[in-house]
Amino acid sequence: MIVTFVSQCEKKSLKRTRRILDSFANRIGDNVWQTAITEDGLQTVKQLLRKSATKSTAVSCHRNKTRQLTELVWIVGNKRRFNEVGVVPVNRTKRNILHSEWENEWSYASSIQIIATLAALLHDIGKSTVGFQKKLLVGSKQGDSYRHEWISLKLFELMIGDCSTDEAWLDHLMNLNEWLENNNIENLLSNANKDVVNIKAMPPLAQWVAWLIVTHHRLPPIKKVFYPYKDIQRLQLPQNTLEIKRDLNQFYGKIEPFDYWVKNPKSLEQMTKAQLKDFWQFEHLVIDSPAWQKNIKRWSKKALNDPNFNLNRRIAQLVRALP
Repeated sequence: MIVTFVSQCEKKSLKRTRRILDSFANRIGDNVWQTAITEDGLQTVKQLLRKSATKSTAVSCHRNKTRQLTELVWIVGNKRRFNEVGVVPVNRTKRNILHSEWENEWSYASSIQIIATLAALLHDIGKSTVGFQKKLLVGSKQGDSYRHEWISLKLFELMIGDCSTDEAWLDHLMNLNEWLENNNIENLLSNANKDVVNIKAMPPLAQWVAWLIVTHHRLPPIKKVFYPYKDIQRLQLPQNTLEIKRDLNQFYGKIEPFDYWVKNPKSLEQMTKAQLKDFWQFEHLVIDSPAWQKNIKRWSKKALNDPNFNLNRRIAQLVRALP
């Protein structure tokens, strides 16, 4: 094997280590040596260096692992001269660069991961429609009459419609196959109001998931959802220092599929009734898939077991903390 020795020795130790290393390797720098050596030879070098080591001794040995990488084999003497991989530090600072205290503040990191994963699994279920699948197979430049995230949101609303708590709908998703056996999703969808979703009526955690599902690609028009036009004008004034607040319940109220957000008025005008119907019908629904159900069950169980989701007090705090 090919090894490289690096010396960071000082005072008399420098001369002693040079004498030892010159006997076994080729000096390729003032304090660097390189050679091809056996395991026994390398062990002999290490023993000789240890015998002559003092407080001023510091020698590292690196082995060529691949053509591009080396790995630290050992360090003899003062290990503080090198870092954990045998690299010699060249700059020092007293500034707190790592800021590890910031990482410790991420007490909700695992909870955020669970919510994001649940929303991701539910976001694309609207792509199962006949219309969307035809578009994938045949191809079309025409926009969808209703975007897949809106249909996904409607399906999510139907799946958890009879759940009044977060524990209930998470448990519901864990046993979704039983619910599907007793309910026809297409019949429920055909009788539902397709142009309104009452997010406000959902449990707190479900509100968060629903919002992530429908806003993944784009946020709803701010004029129609959050700020009236007069408030927007006030906010745009250069001298404005006012913060216009809105009630979260108003923000999470009944959301409509506004034009050019999740609904395309041009497509609605140009499509036939059969084509429009295709975007609300299914031949194979992804939520029937055992693989999909396995994933949704896994992450629903994680949500139920997450200590941050004390599903009365903690969730309300999380939702209120949303921007």
